[in-house]
Amino acid sequence: MPEPRKDQTTKIMPEQEPAGCDQTTLTEDPETGGKEGKKPVPRSPRNFVPIIMSLALFFGLGTLSLNAQTELGLSLQTTYSDNVFQLSEYDLDRFQQAHPNLEYVQTTDDLTIAARVDVAYPFRYKWWKFTPSVTGIVSQNVSNPDKQRRDALLRFRVDRHYWNFTALYGYYPNTYIRSYVDTDGTRELEQYGYERNLYRGDLNLKPLKNTTFQLHARHEQYFYNQYWTEFDGNATTLGLGLRQSFPAFSVGGIYYYRVFDNTNADDEDSSYESNIYRGDLSLKAMPLDENKPRGATWHPSLALSYEERFFQSADNWYGGRVYKIYTTEAGLNFKLDANWNLMLDYSHIFRNVESPVAAVRRAREYGENRMSATVKYSF
Repeated sequence: MPEPRKDQTTKIMPEQEPAGCDQTTLTEDPETGGKEGKKPVPRSPRNFVPIIMSLALFFGLGTLSLNAQTELGLSLQTTYSDNVFQLSEYDLDRFQQAHPNLEYVQTTDDLTIAARVDVAYPFRYKWWKFTPSVTGIVSQNVSNPDKQRRDALLRFRVDRHYWNFTALYGYYPNTYIRSYVDTDGTRELEQYGYERNLYRGDLNLKPLKNTTFQLHARHEQYFYNQYWTEFDGNATTLGLGLRQSFPAFSVGGIYYYRVFDNTNADDEDSSYESNIYRGDLSLKAMPLDENKPRGATWHPSLALSYEERFFQSADNWYGGRVYKIYTTEAGLNFKLDANWNLMLDYSHIFRNVESPVAAVRRAREYGENRMSATVKYSF
């Protein structure tokens, strides 16, 4: 997603920084600036046709089969972040000194509480299996209540013996990143956030029993609030991966190519291209109690990803900028019985910044640790 730039004094303006590749998790994340004399322009309402069409498809297809059975899942997640606004060391120091540009930060660390509801309606028609589903997610930060979310996902999955395909639409009406001084408009601290539409497709092919090829495509539309409309844009991501299963574990790797086009850029263009590499290792489920092989099970997992992001602009603020983003994820999944799941996760993110402008390196480099616990009950 973009992020505003820094002005010529001590104020930080935003710039854009697109969200990660997996948008189906409980949480997510951007920044910007402007031109002298620009007035905030109210945004026109977004198009809700995809939501209406998807809901009609969901309920319409469900009437094709009398053998369908609704599946319901309820999840509660708590996540602790030690850098919830993803501040650089420079900004963390300014926060400790009570700098007015960071007065919107109540605490730099925070606890997020999120609730998720998944409703699926799988049914069969001849040799096909169809699964329409809906997900609703609400989340709230304890110390920084402005960072609240209300997101929705609509999916339609088709299964055959050797392949499956999932089409997904996600609507994210308000993602608040942080606040910046709107130096070309109100000249006050204003929230920097966006609304997003996500269109995604995933195809998994199984030419062999233990081998799966993965094809991924997504298109995202970003609409920033009235103070930062110059960061509006579209992102397209294509991915190709492979997963191999062995008796004791499975391993997978995937490559993504991502392009963000800053459609409303004026003097500064935050467009970029990214190469993203991700690999993961997951052990097979093991019994918690060796004396009860059919009882509760658990399995650990580990994932590493690396993104290299090249900004395309020739201006002074974005020109020559490169992000190198390292992410480590580790998790433990406990299946306690047929209904209850417990998941414990840890992730570390570090963004290294290369730029000929010292202010960019100082303001954009950050690290963050997250720890989460999720309880899910499936009906």
